[in-house]
Order: sequence, then structure tokens, then C-alpha cells
Amino acid sequence: MIKAQKVHIKGMVCDRCISTVKSELENMGLQVTDVSLGEVSFSLTGDNHDIELIDEKLKPLGFSVLMDKRVKLVKSIKALIEEVYSGHFDFAPGFRFSELASERLQKDYNSITSVFTSLEDTTIEKYIIDFRIEKVKEFLVYTTQTLADISFRLGFSSVAHLSRQFKTVTGFNPSHFREIRNDKQRISDKSARK
Repeated sequence: MIKAQKVHIKGMVCDRCISTVKSELENMGLQVTDVSLGEVSFSLTGDNHDIELIDEKLKPLGFSVLMDKRVKLVKSIKALIEEVYSGHFDFAPGFRFSELASERLQKDYNSITSVFTSLEDTTIEKYIIDFRIEKVKEFLVYTTQTLADISFRLGFSSVAHLSRQFKTVTGFNPSHFREIRNDKQRISDKSARK
């Protein structure tokens, strides 16, 4: 699927700037469709190139990407989700992500969700569920923590709630991923003995 993307670039002042930016983006594998002073349009096939990566490539050349406020808001939301559901957050009784997001981002939660959904094609709630399930998988495969510990660390209301969501999202029970850890451990033990 081809997706069009437009970014605004700070520092473009001449035709040589246009040529330099176009060349750099093409070197990144982007199909540049239009370049003018301060603006670049390109087509993406497949994965979306991260705007921060483009900015990183252009900075040494004296240019910088001007990020849309909505893009910054989405990045802030994702960073907050990562902070809260990393496994190190202290969940207060009655914790609600919506209240924390509104407080931290100084915006009404309805406007936050509207921007997130329009740019990410998913809801914040679905993104959080997927993020938490990936963390559960990580803990199951790479640690010896119990489901109760994982449930507590990731803010699930109970082990049963974690298990239901896990099964719904992955199609597997958490014990399946625990078995992956056990298999990895057995393989590691066998190769250590050789």
C-alpha cells in the first residue's frame, strides 16, 4: 500500500537545499514526489518511516523537521503509555489512565483520543491493551515472575483479567508463553553442558 506523507523542513533557503534534502530522503529509500522550500512530499510503500529518523538524517546538513503539534501529542501519549505500563509504575487505587493523560498533557481526554485515533488508526485503549500484552509476553518469556506479579506490575485488576485479555489478543493462554521460556531454558542448559 502506498501512503503519501508531507513534512515541513526548517532551514531550506535555496535550490541547493532542495536538491540536498531530496537526495538525502531518496538515499533513505523514500520516493520523493515533490520538494519545495520548506516542504517535502514523499510516498511510502510498506512501513512508515519515522519522522524522527528523517530529522536525525537532515540535522547534520543544517535542516530540521518541523513536527505537527498532533504528531508531538501522539508521541507524548505513547511515551506516557510506556512509562505507565513499563512494569515500574506505582498504580494508585482507582487509577485511570485518562485522568493521568489529561493532567500530564494539559488537554481534555476526548481531544487527546480524537487526535490519537486520527493519526494512529486505533484507539488509545486498544493501543494500551496491545502494549500491555506485549509486556506480559516479555515478562513471561524473560523472567520467572508469576502471573500475579505481572498482573500487579502492569495494572491489571486481577490475574483472571490479565488471562482473558491475553487470550483474546494472542489466541493463547499465558502458560503457552511460559512454556517458551522453559524451552529456551532447557536449550540453554543443554548447550551449557556441552
